[in-house]
Order: sequence, then structure tokens, then C-alpha cells
Amino acid sequence: MSTASDAGTADAGGSAAGAVIELSHVSKTFASRPASPARALDDVSFRVAAGEVGGISGPAGAGKSTLLAIAAGQLRPSSGSVRIDGIEPRRFVEREGIAYMPQPLALPGGWRVADALTRLAVLSGVRPTYTKHRVEAAMRELGLYDDRRRRVRSLKGDARLRLGLAQAIVADHRVIILDEPLDGMGPESLDRLRELIVRLRAFDRAILIASRDTAELQRLTDRVTLIDRGRTRRPGTPRRATPADAEGVFHITLHHGGEHVLAVFPNAISLGRSTYAVRVAGFGPLNHGLRELLDRGALLAAVTPAHAAVDTNALAVNEVGT
Repeated sequence: MSTASDAGTADAGGSAAGAVIELSHVSKTFASRPASPARALDDVSFRVAAGEVGGISGPAGAGKSTLLAIAAGQLRPSSGSVRIDGIEPRRFVEREGIAYMPQPLALPGGWRVADALTRLAVLSGVRPTYTKHRVEAAMRELGLYDDRRRRVRSLKGDARLRLGLAQAIVADHRVIILDEPLDGMGPESLDRLRELIVRLRAFDRAILIASRDTAELQRLTDRVTLIDRGRTRRPGTPRRATPADAEGVFHITLHHGGEHVLAVFPNAISLGRSTYAVRVAGFGPLNHGLRELLDRGALLAAVTPAHAAVDTNALAVNEVGT
């Protein structure tokens, strides 16, 4: 599974911490007419943690696209705060970039598919030596390789959606924001998208998806927040664990002994402040690793699931002596 630290992306000087998207009491008003301004968002708050896939659902005109544009730094809120890794989205974009699929995707119609993705990869900071590989990989993953010489204007519906997804993943960013990727998508492409989201999950990555298809969004994401007429109607709640969710990402916080973490969990990523993200295939391996940390002299402060694909009741913390 790739992460945002893969060699194919430019070194933007970002931290090793996991990306977190946070919107707090965000409102957005468009003053098309001073006498009757239109409020697109009204006091919306939500959070997408590192390692999590978050969903925003609601009917057409609910404010989903405005919300995603604000999260991506394309728009500024009229009030409230937006942070990614603790800084404003535009500063984060300047530092590291964001994978953003707007709706609709606007590209020059005369560009050919491969050329368009190549240009967008360069603009996204992909190193020249990796550009060809990244573009070809994105086209193959989204079923666009046979269309690589077609002009963008000739792509219709489903193929255009897949091009939007390809341009979003051609650079391996820590934040991915997708606006209505399901709208008009056929069954085969939907299967591709499901596989893509599974592959894109990473300890240090936050993914946000907006769609009117609440049922499918619940399948793709860890939690879905419903909005309508710019207001939160139902905050996202964790989906309950199933046997297929046995693999999960956990945050481990230590009082001391951080030097032993990589020896026990080789795939661990430091989140700062003595906290590490680890992916394990079930609670047995997690408990075994925690026990080994204690045997090495580490002192645990907390163990928590990074996202809601697990049932914390199944974590046998007492067995490892915390």
C-alpha cells in the first residue's frame, strides 16, 4: 500500500505527522445580491483523522461542494475555522499540495488524456523521473490506458469521472478530497473506486468524499455526516466492526520507550508527542506487540483506534498490563 511519503512525490517539507482535516463552526455566505445574500453553509463542524475516510452526504444543493472547496483551500469560510495539520488549508496546499477532484472537472478539451495527466502531475510536484510511471499507473488503475490518446472533450460520463480520479491520485498526497465521484459511475468503475479507496488508506492520510449516494458512501467510508440546506442534519457516527474490519489502525501513546516502537511495529509512523500510528491485522497481533513493548521497558499511556473500523471493547488492554 502506498503512502504519501513515496518517492514519487516532491519533498514539500511537510511533517511526518498524519494529516487531519478539521472544520469548526464553518459558515459560508455568497453575497450575489447585497440585499439577499445566500448562505451555503451554516455552522458546520466535522473532523477527518489520519488513517480515516470521511463522507459528506446530502441532496443536491445541500452545500457539499462548497464545504469541500473550503476544506481544499479553494474558498474561504465567512466564519469559523478550517485547519489541516493545524494550519490553514491554503498554507497546507502551498507546503504539500492536496489531491482534489472538483465537480465538475474542467480541463482543456483539446488535451489528450495522457498529456493532461502528465501536465497535472508536474503541477502537483511529481518529480520528473517518476512522472511517466505515476501517469501510467493512474491510467491503468482507473481503466484509462486504452483511452490515453483520446482528447478530453471526447470523454463522456463515466470515463470523465475516472479521469477526475486519475488526476487526483497521480501525485501521492496525504490529503485526498473527492467531490461526487459516484455521480453517474457504472458498476465496473464503482468496483475500481472501492478497490482504490482500500489501497489509498494509509496511516498518514485523510480522505474526504462527498456524494448524494448515502448508501454507497457508508460502504466506502468510516463515517458519514449528513448535511442539508447548509446545516448538519446528522453528525457522522462510527460504523460498527465486522469480521472484514479486523485489520485496523491504532494510535499508541507512550510515557517513554519510543525508541522500541519500530522494532516491534516496523510499519509505525510517528505522529509527534510520543504517539505512533500502527496497522495490525486484528487484536491478537496488537496485544502481542504491546506486550513486547512492555517487555522492552516501554510505558504505555494510551491505545486508541485511529478510526472506527474496530470495536474498542475487543481490545484486551488488561492482558498486556496497562
